[in-house]
Amino acid sequence: MTDFYHRERDAKAKIRLLAAIFRKEGKTYDEIGQTLKYPLTTIQDWLNLIHIEGLSRKIDIKQTGKPKRLTEEQIEKLKPILLKSPEEHGYPFLFWTTKLVIQLIKEKYDVSYKPLQVRRILHRLGLSCQKPRPTHKKTSMKAQEDFKKTSEKEYNHMQKMDMRSYFWMKASSL
Repeated sequence: MTDFYHRERDAKAKIRLLAAIFRKEGKTYDEIGQTLKYPLTTIQDWLNLIHIEGLSRKIDIKQTGKPKRLTEEQIEKLKPILLKSPEEHGYPFLFWTTKLVIQLIKEKYDVSYKPLQVRRILHRLGLSCQKPRPTHKKTSMKAQEDFKKTSEKEYNHMQKMDMRSYFWMKASSL
């Protein structure tokens, strides 16, 4: 067994083989755990697997994880939708917010996501999160009023949007 240990290149596998060597030398699980700085249950699991399945179990089997709720194709179909404004898709908003994208995914694919998961999807699609800046203390109220009068149409759209929310836009680098 020490030959296997010396030939092994994988660090995790080496630690597991070392645990098996210590056990073969008569050390207790507690002693092995204290020596290798691993919990007792971890040492027991390693040694049990090596005992049942042989030395091939010195290496972890890759866990597949939870399957994705949206396929790559479905996620890619979201991109052209998100590159247009929500108004073009019948939503009364000027910009996409995380909550609005959650609602879109629920309506389109009947899949529920949490905000963090949707933000990751949006970043993967090349969108960046923007935050409207608060009003500066030196802002000219007269200039704002003049702007509102000259651009009534754009201002009406802005009233529909909650300016405290983050919103999503195409990243400037794309």
